[in-house]
Amino acid sequence: MTPFTPEQIARLAPDEASNKAASSLVRPDKWPLLHYNDTALWGHCQGSGKNPYQTAVDMSEPAYKCSCPSRKIPCKHALALMLLYARHADRFSTTEAPDWLASWLEKRSEKKEAKAAKAAKADKPAAPADPAAQQKRLAARQKKASDGLADLRLWLDDILRSGLVALRGNLRERCRDMAKRMIDAQLSGVAGELQNIAELPADAGERLFYRLTRLNLLAENFARLVELPPEVQAETLGRLGFPVAKETVLAEPGISGLWWHIGTIVSEIDRGEAYTYWLYDAASGRYAYQLDFNIRGAPASLPSILHGGVYAGELCYYPGIASLRALPKNWELASAPPPLPSGASSIAQALAGVQQTYAENPLHDRYPLRVDNVRLARRGEQLALTDAGGQLLPLELDENQRLRLLVATGGEALSAFLLYEYDTRALHLLSFTDHSGKLHIY
Repeated sequence: MTPFTPEQIARLAPDEASNKAASSLVRPDKWPLLHYNDTALWGHCQGSGKNPYQTAVDMSEPAYKCSCPSRKIPCKHALALMLLYARHADRFSTTEAPDWLASWLEKRSEKKEAKAAKAAKADKPAAPADPAAQQKRLAARQKKASDGLADLRLWLDDILRSGLVALRGNLRERCRDMAKRMIDAQLSGVAGELQNIAELPADAGERLFYRLTRLNLLAENFARLVELPPEVQAETLGRLGFPVAKETVLAEPGISGLWWHIGTIVSEIDRGEAYTYWLYDAASGRYAYQLDFNIRGAPASLPSILHGGVYAGELCYYPGIASLRALPKNWELASAPPPLPSGASSIAQALAGVQQTYAENPLHDRYPLRVDNVRLARRGEQLALTDAGGQLLPLELDENQRLRLLVATGGEALSAFLLYEYDTRALHLLSFTDHSGKLHIY
């Protein structure tokens, strides 16, 4: 049974207060009994009353059972039990499940079997889709998108005539108004980009120009969509917000490899968080990312990628130009992955690949890279990475992150996985390899 990481467990909590309360219970002296078997953890947690709470976690789901009065799922005791196993697995002993736990697990198994049988019974071959109806729906959506993008181009032309300086005073208001229009036109990708533009600082003239230019390119591409190569069509539609079915992606041939989890970027969305898991296959040098969502109010679920995991299998990329988003196929954790080979020997060499990808697809907003033998340095008041040749690139780290990195590396050179942002030309640290070859996810 593979333990969850503390980060994964934190995501299962119903709120931050539960995480804080669970942390205070991660003490072996609070748990006079700790056991596990192939599928479950269980233990007794001493509370304020005479009798300890009986707590269990079915790790296959996960699912939770506790005798405490809390109505939260999972409660602080279940969270603490998982954290204890993640940090002190040696304190758990294996044994047969007691009656109360065996009964609960048996009932859960029966429910799963009944649900599976019901699903199988209801799983009849779907009626073939009506091609004419499908085409009609697609034409209607494209007409709506076309009208919306025509409005966007007029809006961009107006900005061009008046100049970016005139936009600064009401940037947020104007971008949000146009974002609402794009939502009405079912152009979620454009709406999201406009929301990001609305958050730019007032003096971000170059970044603002870059992002508005990307929007204009998307609008122009859609206006002549039928004239474009298939991969450019796919890239344009994907950026605009036209969905691609997972079944379509997984039907394409996958790229086999040994995929390392090299970092996670968490971003806020309307009703929760989006997790971007960055992956790297050392043999091919290819990068990819998977998206996972944590929606507030929805049942908690495990993340798609275990922190620092290495996976053997295939990745199927979404259609597009030098596409990075992918879905796993025939996917399993690697038991004994080999050490990571060397990366680029200089910042210039690493950036060459990044710039080549941007030349192929100017709609890319960020791209990962790996470079060896770099150190922390300062460029004025800003932190940067420098290589043996003295080339500097700004690094987005706050002071606390800088101190953590210095403690982990001792100021020595490191091999880093970085995320390069095209509009800011800044680097975000995803992970690094220390002198022993161990990969640290940042």
